[in-house]
Amino acid sequence: MKIVVYMKRIILIVLAFSSLSSWAQQDAQFTQNFANKLYNNPAFAGMNDAICGTLLGRQQWLGFDGAPRTGLLTVHGNIPTTLIPVPYVNLGVGLSVSNDNIGPINTNIFKFSLANKFALNGIGTISVGLGLGAVGMAIDGSKFEGPDGLGSVDADPNLVAAAQTGKDYGFDLDAGVYFRSANNKIWAGAAMQHIAPAELGELPGGVPSNKYSIVQHLYIMGGYRYDLNADWMLEPSIFLKTELSTTQFDFNLRATYQDMIWGGLSYRIQDAISPMAGYMRDLGPGRMKIGVSYDLNTSKLRSYNSGTVELFLNYCFTITPKPKITIHKNPRWL
Repeated sequence: MKIVVYMKRIILIVLAFSSLSSWAQQDAQFTQNFANKLYNNPAFAGMNDAICGTLLGRQQWLGFDGAPRTGLLTVHGNIPTTLIPVPYVNLGVGLSVSNDNIGPINTNIFKFSLANKFALNGIGTISVGLGLGAVGMAIDGSKFEGPDGLGSVDADPNLVAAAQTGKDYGFDLDAGVYFRSANNKIWAGAAMQHIAPAELGELPGGVPSNKYSIVQHLYIMGGYRYDLNADWMLEPSIFLKTELSTTQFDFNLRATYQDMIWGGLSYRIQDAISPMAGYMRDLGPGRMKIGVSYDLNTSKLRSYNSGTVELFLNYCFTITPKPKITIHKNPRWL
């Protein structure tokens, strides 16, 4: 049992050390990527033709001390074309707020998205978007843990120099493109995040520390909706993410019954296989969706954790303007 505990702590220290310069795959990882496309691609803002909000929580590697914990909130919708009656201008706006913890490292991202949709006659809709915001990071030196417990590595000068009592924020910029076919069966997107990599790591008071930078990440996604019959729909999809050094592929397959319940499976190469399920129904003026997934590790980490749980809640609704009532008076009574 002690060997397992020591291995967990050694892995966590390695993860912490790897973040002091340039991370690989720094961005938070999600299994149900179909439910939070705005987080990965600013061009998705407004593509649902509704006002949509999503809450998502993820606890990675259950039973692993200091394992990643992530919370995400996204909101997006359209700006009515009546407000900006300009040809070829059809804007969508969005907001993404995330908080990610892994061991002693805490990361926040605040992002505002602006996208413009263009109709491709008979083909579909293509959207081009930008994401502007800030990314903040902090390292809590009191949470570094060695084989002898918390604080046993505090004397290491590299860890002491990296520890921070406050967050250091930097500018963040994303760009993306998203396509949806006219029959709503094909969708695809690509986005580059952290285009202007921020260097963070200055201690309060201007005291320098080991710098760590947010590297560029490329996301590519795509899927196809296939109607088996009046009751069943299949949706295979792929999700690729890379920081141009390492690449990770997700292959997904979801089956939906009567546009109400779904189940599926996701496979992340060399990492995990993930069953998922969900439910959706009309509620009030809109539609609610809930979903859950459970990752089973296929890597060597499977010996040190009990899997990963992810939950999301989504609600979309439209606002129907009240019809304008015109009153005509009889000129005899004016």
